[in-house]
Amino acid sequence: MAALKDVRLRIKAVGGIRQITKAMKMVATVKMKRVQDTLVSVRPYTDSVYEMAVRLASSADEGALASPYLRPGSAGPEAVLIVGSDRGLCGSFNNNLFRFVDAHFSAGKIGYILVGKKARDYYTRRGREITKVYEKLVFPFNWEEAEKISRDMLSIFSFGGFSRVSIAYQQFISAGRVKPRIVSWLPFRAGDTKGGGGSTGVSCEPTTAQVLDAVLPRALAAQLYRAVLESQASEQSARMMAMENATTNATDLIRNLTLLANRLRQTGITKELLEITSGSEALKA
Repeated sequence: MAALKDVRLRIKAVGGIRQITKAMKMVATVKMKRVQDTLVSVRPYTDSVYEMAVRLASSADEGALASPYLRPGSAGPEAVLIVGSDRGLCGSFNNNLFRFVDAHFSAGKIGYILVGKKARDYYTRRGREITKVYEKLVFPFNWEEAEKISRDMLSIFSFGGFSRVSIAYQQFISAGRVKPRIVSWLPFRAGDTKGGGGSTGVSCEPTTAQVLDAVLPRALAAQLYRAVLESQASEQSARMMAMENATTNATDLIRNLTLLANRLRQTGITKELLEITSGSEALKA
């Protein structure tokens, strides 16, 4: 009966794990809904301010544009901001993004700006050149933090010797569906907009170039802000799905272990009956 006792102990242990994974799924669902609501509310602003910067850049006289963020940096390597997670238990959320980035930047020297412990650990193990690391970002991500990181990245672009900066993140499409994506962040180009080049004829005071200098940093911060929110929503979606699968697997395992325990119990009962019957027949003889 020692085997039966072990099986029952395992059933109890798996049951405890199932309770944990079920609770984690519920927490992830609530967090995903929270950041999803934030993302939906900020999308109109981020789209509008970015489109405004595109129109201003398209309308201004190219010779009058003095912003260093509108032209490629010094001839040097590219940099990429990779938005990973601080915690695990979110399925293939991080690995899919890292493999996508590695495939995209397979050649040349890359400067890595990393968000999250998982991204830091992954690229540290591979001996990559890490320019800066951000950990334990606020949840949901807020505008103040986005402006801070945006200023750091603008400084890295200006003084770090990089010719280009991109952002890699998991785009949130729907619950249970995310997609790795890489977008160009610097240098800012009017052709990067959805409309493919913006519009002309915008009149500003004092000048279009001066207004653009004020709007452009906010447009870049808005693009980063949205990317991190998309990543946070995708992370919680991936964790929700991973915990749902873990709960289902635990339920299946408990069912199989219960059947095994019943068979062991029936085998033990049959064995005891046979021993009693054999003893009874021996006494009669």
